[in-house]
Amino acid sequence: MSTVLLDTTVASFLHPKRKGSPLRSLYEPHMKGKILALSFQSVGELWQWAEENNWSEEKREGLDAFIRRFLVFPYDYELAKVWAKVNAHCNRRGRRLETGDAWIVATAVQRKIPLITHDDDMVGLEIPDLKVVSYAGEAG
Repeated sequence: MSTVLLDTTVASFLHPKRKGSPLRSLYEPHMKGKILALSFQSVGELWQWAEENNWSEEKREGLDAFIRRFLVFPYDYELAKVWAKVNAHCNRRGRRLETGDAWIVATAVQRKIPLITHDDDMVGLEIPDLKVVSYAGEAG
């Protein structure tokens, strides 16, 4: 079974409260039958939402259960080197990536797995070993 990396936004489309989302339905065919993975960066972003919105313990437990459904790729030394290459590549082409986005892209590049994203900043980067699936700019 192959693996795909989801950016934080696409992962959030899979939350049970968003089951009927038209955006979710766009991406579902690309995830069906795949191992769904997140970067450590997305885990942090998901928990940041809980912190910023002062979620109850019950909601935090739900978030924890939701995140545990995914394979999570951790930070490692080699990933840091790929992150540097991704940023240098983008800078040379006049494309600036947010730090968090660069970690997510670097994770997909390092693992050589498709990135499913709903972020325009991650589209059209022309990075070797990066395959992007996105409907950003086409829908909501």
